[in-house]
Amino acid sequence: MMKRVLAMVGASLLLVSACQNTGDSEPPASNAPEGGTTATWQLLSENLDAESTALKIGVMRVECAGGETGTVLPPTITYSDEQIVIEALVATLPDGAYTCQSNDVVPLEITLEQPIGDRELIDGICQPAGGNCTDGGVRWPLP
Repeated sequence: MMKRVLAMVGASLLLVSACQNTGDSEPPASNAPEGGTTATWQLLSENLDAESTALKIGVMRVECAGGETGTVLPPTITYSDEQIVIEALVATLPDGAYTCQSNDVVPLEITLEQPIGDRELIDGICQPAGGNCTDGGVRWPLP
């Protein structure tokens, strides 16, 4: 649990730093639908196994938003033989200036269409191929 909290804090600091250093409050590029912005997530479920189809994640908006993640939208989930990529989405913010402290984490329950099997669960914000994520976006299995 502590590793997950530290990972979320680390990701928050990295994203806050990027927002403050560039003066840009735009989120990373996304395949998000109109009205949605890609967010990052951490796994909150503790007892997953190969047969699991239900999981709980903690979603955090990455763009500057005054400390609030806001409305979490249904995620985009892509299945392949090696991975299940979950792209967490949040509602687009109205125009305005927002401070860049870390945003809150909003829990979200997900039901997968397929059991996890021996696939990795990947944070979609880290795509393609790990993106800027130090952990490559792998959220399960935990190292």
